[in-house]
Amino acid sequence: MTAAARWARLSRGAARAAGRAGRAVLGEDAARRFLGDRSALLGLGIVALLSLFAAVGPAVIAHDPNASDFTLARDASGAPPGPSAAHWLGTDPLFRDLLARLAHGARLSLAVALSSTALATGLGALVGVTAGMAAGTRADALDGALMRLVDVILALPYLLFVTAIGVAVGRADVGTILLVLGLTGWTGAARVVRAKTAELAQRDFVASARALGAGPLHIVRRHVLPNVGGTLLALATISAGQMILAEAALGYLGVGAQPPTATWGRMLHEAEPYLGVRPLLVAAPGFAIVLAVLGFHRASEGLRDALDPAGAALPRGRRLPVDLLVAATALLLLSGGSAGGVRAPLGGEPAPGAPVRGGTLRLATTVNARALDPAIAYDELSSTVAELVFARLVTWDQAGRITPDLARAIEVERGGRTYVFTLREGVRFHDGAELRAADVKRSIERTLHPRTPSPGASQYDMIEGFAEYHAGAAPHLAGVRVLGDHTVAIDLRAPDATFLPLMTLAFMAPVCPSSGAAVDAASPPPPCGAGPFRVARWDQDGGIGLARHEGYFRPGLPYLDAIAWQTGVRATTQRYKFEEGELDVLRDLTAIDAAAYRAAPGWEGRRRWVTRDRTNAVFLNTELAPFDQLAVRRAVAFALDPTVLEKVRPDLLALDRVLPPSIPGPPRDAPMRQHDLPRALAQMAAAGYPYDPATGRGGYPGVIDYIAVPDTLEQAIGEIVQQQLARIGLRVRLRLVSWATYLAEASRRRAVPMGWVGWQADFPDPASVFEPTLSTRAIRDEGSQNYAFFSDEELDRTLDAAHAEQDRARRLALYDRAERIVRDRAPWVPTYTARQLELWHPYVRGHEGAAALTSRLHEVWLDPSARPGAGGGPRAAAPRTATPLRALLARAALPR
Repeated sequence: MTAAARWARLSRGAARAAGRAGRAVLGEDAARRFLGDRSALLGLGIVALLSLFAAVGPAVIAHDPNASDFTLARDASGAPPGPSAAHWLGTDPLFRDLLARLAHGARLSLAVALSSTALATGLGALVGVTAGMAAGTRADALDGALMRLVDVILALPYLLFVTAIGVAVGRADVGTILLVLGLTGWTGAARVVRAKTAELAQRDFVASARALGAGPLHIVRRHVLPNVGGTLLALATISAGQMILAEAALGYLGVGAQPPTATWGRMLHEAEPYLGVRPLLVAAPGFAIVLAVLGFHRASEGLRDALDPAGAALPRGRRLPVDLLVAATALLLLSGGSAGGVRAPLGGEPAPGAPVRGGTLRLATTVNARALDPAIAYDELSSTVAELVFARLVTWDQAGRITPDLARAIEVERGGRTYVFTLREGVRFHDGAELRAADVKRSIERTLHPRTPSPGASQYDMIEGFAEYHAGAAPHLAGVRVLGDHTVAIDLRAPDATFLPLMTLAFMAPVCPSSGAAVDAASPPPPCGAGPFRVARWDQDGGIGLARHEGYFRPGLPYLDAIAWQTGVRATTQRYKFEEGELDVLRDLTAIDAAAYRAAPGWEGRRRWVTRDRTNAVFLNTELAPFDQLAVRRAVAFALDPTVLEKVRPDLLALDRVLPPSIPGPPRDAPMRQHDLPRALAQMAAAGYPYDPATGRGGYPGVIDYIAVPDTLEQAIGEIVQQQLARIGLRVRLRLVSWATYLAEASRRRAVPMGWVGWQADFPDPASVFEPTLSTRAIRDEGSQNYAFFSDEELDRTLDAAHAEQDRARRLALYDRAERIVRDRAPWVPTYTARQLELWHPYVRGHEGAAALTSRLHEVWLDPSARPGAGGGPRAAAPRTATPLRALLARAALPR
């Protein structure tokens, strides 16, 4: 007998067995009607195919659903790698095989749906039969109580109800999700079974059984259950489709099974940002969910009509499969969609020439400014605006060195304990008052005043008399002395090399005499400083308008008449405003849009990356096993390869050291740390946990929790950390918690073994990164900023020496030593820093950044010869190949 013949024989045998089972449950006539319903059989076939895919797919598809293939590269639009011979459907955002995740997701989604359906149906049958048997008897109160409970639960929208419970339970394992769905989905079955049971209880054959002495259990077993079996089967079939939707909703909202476990809902959630550039990522799991729901729905309708042929509206075998046609059409439209190109810059090439004054520079941002007063404002937008409104005694030059600004000279006396600032003469505030040394003292005291809620006050505790003044015990700050109209001295308790970098912050910026002696955060005075621009308009919901300060002390600057910020504008909306010419500079870009502009040759020379003063790392708690062993920490440091993160997102820059490149520090001529898997395995062996990658034997015996915040980039990076550490025998389990829980637990002693840590420097100086995060002084039992709880005498001595060192070269050499200590002791494994792509049209000139100051907008000017419709001609048309899908997405992002 051939294989085909054997398969056909087995198929016929399975069909006969299914037919016998159907006749046993439904009855001979109902089973015959169901098998004659082509629509129902089509639905049953869809369910069978999906079940076969779930059962066989994970075994047939060679790829590990949780393994990233970083040998691939993103395409020019920034989307994950598309379909290829190696990956038939392409890969997901973390470069994992999409087909493998779809198959494993099918197994889990269907298993959860069917198991929870069985639980819900069983519970519904139990409640329904109990209530039905109690109806009209002395136990009628039980029937009433059970049905009122059912009414209450049915009154709640099912998906919303399940999602609320899922959120309350939190992220859980598959068993928890199964219980959540099963214990909330029984009410429909309970009501139907109760009605059917109450009807059966009045039948003559039940009355006869009672008369013969049959008890309730015997009646239920012999007479009730056989007669409600078909109804329960129909209810279970439609319930299975609802369970698939409910599980997908939990996964999509991020409260389903823990990542990296693949479910269809989670795949949808992870793919959503890539809808415009890789629609197949959304189409594949979305179509699987729709197909499963339609299959179960058709099968359930067939069962319903087979059980109640009088209620069937049409001969179901003749109905067109409109639902399947619509689903297939949607799949084709999504799968065929592609990303359109970005538009070309507006205007023409600028001609060489001197800067021209005039014009308004238009920008937008996703955030709103909460305050503009320099004493209390510290968010990103406020800091950017403060750079333009409030001049400081010192600032940063293009090379990242501190240079005088309002001061024309700085003298350092008493071995670095006194700084004497000689002010420029003729400097005017926005209100016309002349800047004097007394204004400097008044402004510093205003920021450090006991009634001013300044977030930066504690950073200036090195000034003599700070503690007494800030506590309200002294009327003035003793360490700030006025030596003349244009000379002011600041005395420190000890030499402190961070003092001048701290003086570049807006907290120390002189403000107008009308600004008052302290700041009331509820009603701060109008912003007034000595910067190149003054605040002409500020509406927390409507934007910020700056106008040129005509009395600015630098001749000829600024070139612009005004700067207009639109605030609270989504990044996607900003892009289309920029392309339509409503914005001149674009700063907030999604990772996808950043990749598209980065790949467009027309924007060469009109874009730049701006690196943040931020370090992101994996912390290893040196007080908890196994990271209390140096060899294990060094193994992790060698095993992690942060360079792959640049493939995950183009706005990430891999780090091999603590200091990001935006902070002036030691030379970066050679890598500080390198990925080296053999050395990582050797360190594991040295720690007593040898691991054989070929067999998977050995390694650390326990499971290590990795803490991160859900649905963030850090969660995705945690999944990559899982993969990379598994290669050396460290099993990592993601522990995803809310932001508040993360802050509380990561900063608590002996609470978290490892996880993500990010640190934004308060000012661009190495001390602002090292001291708050890795020094012994930063350790607290609660609220520690040293999440690794790393204490090292050599590092502490090095940081203390660097803090006081006045010679720049010697100071940077000390921080180089600090980098090496962290590398060798490995309490942190630095991974990446974020960067931002900035774009500007050709007519925006002078838009160069500096090492420490990225926004020197007072030196920007608008070239009229390159403006659209002027000397530069009309806008150059972009060779865009937008599909209808892309066009719809683009129009949806534009403001109405």
